[in-house]
Amino acid sequence: MEYELKTGPQGHVYIPKKIRQILGNPLKVLPDATAAVVFSANTPYAEVLKSLIVIQADLRHRVELTETRTK
Repeated sequence: MEYELKTGPQGHVYIPKKIRQILGNPLKVLPDATAAVVFSANTPYAEVLKSLIVIQADLRHRVELTETRTK
């Protein structure tokens, strides 16, 4: 599942209700130069890392599909 997030005029990001329901409140954000991870503030970092492994696999698959379609 992939979402495009919109930014309001004051720079606030709208997070869809479905994501808010899954993650709960409050949230943490860990950004770097090109990406960020958003997760529930009470989720242990070890669990976030496990989830990132799943997300990495999904991203690799999307890259492969994109490369296959452009050949």
